[in-house]
Amino acid sequence: MSNHYNILEDAVRDMLVRAVWTHKIQEKQADIYQKQYKMMETSSILCASLTSVGILSTIFTDQLWIKIVSAILSFVTVFVAAYFKSFDLDKMTKVHKSAANKLLVLRNDITALITLIKLEEKSVADLEDRYIELMDKSNEIYSNAPQTTDKAVRLAKIALQVTGDNTFSQEEIDSYLPEALRKRR
Repeated sequence: MSNHYNILEDAVRDMLVRAVWTHKIQEKQADIYQKQYKMMETSSILCASLTSVGILSTIFTDQLWIKIVSAILSFVTVFVAAYFKSFDLDKMTKVHKSAANKLLVLRNDITALITLIKLEEKSVADLEDRYIELMDKSNEIYSNAPQTTDKAVRLAKIALQVTGDNTFSQEEIDSYLPEALRKRR
């Protein structure tokens, strides 16, 4: 492989790593918001139900503690409702998933470009043009991507570096292919 192909490959590989990381961070942020949404939704339903039970029970009994607990649960229900109005967690989840999906497409395009570089069947100039197109595409995706939290970055780091998300052994890859297409037969 000539020096020009090597230089281009190094630049494209750097772009790939950035896309992989950003994709995983966006996925983890979506997971965080989805978990918060489910927790808040469950809390809202539970508190509203218990508040109703508490209020109904005051018809049959005049216990002060039931009134206090019902008032507290009512406050929690109002707080959760206000939180839902202020932060649309479901929408935030969808926005982060959308960004992650765009990054997944970008990652696949970058992988295809690396394949073309390795094959050396196209000129360096043609490959550079494709690289610039992908840089423009990645810049657009990154500039429109929603902000993430440090927690999402930490979870992405664990997923990529510890548990090995997005990495597969040759045996795993072969297990999904027909025998004629496997590397190790």
